[in-house]
Amino acid sequence: MSAQGVFYIEAFVSDLERSKKFYGETLGWKLNTDLPGVAGFFFGTGYLVILSDGRPPASRQYAGGMHVEVRVENVIAEHKRLQQLGIDVGELSDKPWGESKFSFKDPDGYLWSYGQPK
Repeated sequence: MSAQGVFYIEAFVSDLERSKKFYGETLGWKLNTDLPGVAGFFFGTGYLVILSDGRPPASRQYAGGMHVEVRVENVIAEHKRLQQLGIDVGELSDKPWGESKFSFKDPDGYLWSYGQPK
């Protein structure tokens, strides 16, 4: 059996409705799963599952414990768009390995990056 790529990403969130608004309305990802305590979003060929974090505090994972970079068509345009929406985006940078990228955090502090090959 060989790996074919990422099936989905799962993240626990402190406020499901706030996170649904962030991913759906702010980022513009397509809501697909919308059930009590869980929501799922398509973004390109990727899929994000967010779950209401009802676990006891001692068993919770810390926000920011994952890093995902989403490939976008126009990283400069996305950087500008998210800035205009009031998102605190990191500096747009060109990496020596042939990538332009920037990072931002969701409402729970998870770090995301948008990137594009140069």
